[in-house]
Amino acid sequence: MARTGRRSGTAADVEEMLDELYVLPPPEFVPRREELAAAARTAGRADDAKRLRAARRPPLAAWAANLLRRSRPEEAERFLELGQALREAYTGLDAGGMKELSAQRR
Repeated sequence: MARTGRRSGTAADVEEMLDELYVLPPPEFVPRREELAAAARTAGRADDAKRLRAARRPPLAAWAANLLRRSRPEEAERFLELGQALREAYTGLDAGGMKELSAQRR
C-alpha cells in the first residue's frame, strides 16, 4: 500500500491518510503511520507529521466496528439502533423489552 509523495499537504490529504490508517489491520497501523509521518516531515509538512503521529492504533473492537461501518453501513446502523434500544430497555428496567431485544441481537 505504498503511496507516492504527491501529497499537497492540505487538511483533506491528512484526512485521507488517516482514513487509510484506520482501515489497516491493527498490526500494520503503527508502521504505516510512521511511514506516512516521515514522508510528511521529509516534504516539509511538520504539522501534518505531528497530526499523523498523534493518531493512535484503535483497539480491535473499534477497528472491526469501523470496518463494518464502512463496508456495510446499513447493518452497522441497525446494530447501533439495537444497542440504543437495549440501553433504553435496561435503563427503564423493561424485562420484556430486554428479552425481545436480546433475541434480536443474536
